[in-house]
Amino acid sequence: MIDLKHLPNQKPDEKILLFLRRHWLAPLKLIFFMLVAAAVPFGAYFVISIGMPNFFTHPIFYPISVLAASFYLLSVWIFAFQEYIDYYLDTWIVTNWRIINIEQKGLFSRTSSSLHLAEVQDVTSNITGVVKTFLNYGDVFIQTAGEKHRFEFKDIHNPEEVKSQIIRFADQAKISLQNSDETK
Repeated sequence: MIDLKHLPNQKPDEKILLFLRRHWLAPLKLIFFMLVAAAVPFGAYFVISIGMPNFFTHPIFYPISVLAASFYLLSVWIFAFQEYIDYYLDTWIVTNWRIINIEQKGLFSRTSSSLHLAEVQDVTSNITGVVKTFLNYGDVFIQTAGEKHRFEFKDIHNPEEVKSQIIRFADQAKISLQNSDETK
């Protein structure tokens, strides 16, 4: 879990300005898919019991079908749990000095990267689709100077506002960096 009071390599005067997670509707398609996938064994039971009424009374077929359905449902549960972990643990933190991108990739892999706000060159927001437009969530892309890699904030709430705030914070960081260079 993320300790917001003690970020990695935190400067003494570093304060958290934004803490972002994916929008709560982002996994809606996944939830629908999981519910449909979990209903498959029950539908198969219903169809088989109508088509072959004695199938589930057979001493070999019944335990094998229960075992197969259990394995299938366990697989669906593991996949759903892994996707939930990926959804919940993807976080983005904007401080007065840097942007921290924490991405969960699978159950046992996490990527954490950061960039200084003064290095931000371009911030773009992207909202695609009817649902995302009406509910105001989408992506924010952050490009730094001299790098081809860009940070991507996926499925966050109010991406236009987040973009404006990051641009403002980046401008403030550049000004404070220039002021600190002038005082040296």
